Amino acid sequence: MKTTQHINKLANALVSEDLKNSNYWTEKDRPNLREWKAEELTRIKNALLKGTFYAGVESVSKSGMSRTIKLAYIYKNKLHKIGDTEILSLAGVSASGRISGCGMDMLFHAQYTLFQNLHKSYKQAHYQKRMPQYNSL
Repeated sequence: MKTTQHINKLANALVSEDLKNSNYWTEKDRPNLREWKAEELTRIKNALLKGTFYAGVESVSKSGMSRTIKLAYIYKNKLHKIGDTEILSLAGVSASGRISGCGMDMLFHAQYTLFQNLHKSYKQAHYQKRMPQYNSL
């Protein structure tokens, strides 16, 4: 799938945030970083659509009101863990992998939030129609 304009804008915003918060990256790295982020976001979007996106609970807080989760996807028959803090924030997950809420529904919430953020609008995303694995249940 081709990288969309929305994903390019999103990648640009994420790179700007990276540059603002990093001592390592500089403005001259911006084109390469933006391309990498745009490719990564496109691969994640494709994995969501193909059903090769995975989420798992690593631990649950003592109160049971938050979880530490991990997100990953398959690309070229290899599992790629999502560790980029900006991409995790698009899924509603903190930099440490923590998400607030109860139950396994939080994994669905992270996937759904990420899917919505990778599309320009709710109508364009249209989660129920574009996720065929949920239609057969």
